[in-house]
Amino acid sequence: MSVVVNRSVTLTGFSEAFTIIGQVEFFYKQFPENMRSIAGSFLFCGFALSSYLSSFLVSIVHRATGGVGKRNWLPEDLNKGRLDYFYYLIAGLEVLNLGYFIVCAKWYKYKGSSVNTLDVALEKMPV
Repeated sequence: MSVVVNRSVTLTGFSEAFTIIGQVEFFYKQFPENMRSIAGSFLFCGFALSSYLSSFLVSIVHRATGGVGKRNWLPEDLNKGRLDYFYYLIAGLEVLNLGYFIVCAKWYKYKGSSVNTLDVALEKMPV
């Protein structure tokens, strides 16, 4: 079981490292110049909020799956629990999050992009 947990922690570490790089670059390019430090604070506030939500999700799973005659998904001994169901729940939430991200990404207008810009192929540019 410790191999699964170690792989999970490693994968989480890699995902957070790649997320931080992308988010810092996005915030620095899209925020006004005098608000870039606030953009950096949004990044870490987001990580703090996600940690609280993660703890809240675990407590909800404990309450919903524990009880008399029920088999808790996340007991003290993980070999006796249903950790796979918890990961399926997380995967389902991530699919919903991906759909929400795609909707937001379609509606987002990047700073500096305007509708009036004209795209011309490089071959058709006058010399």
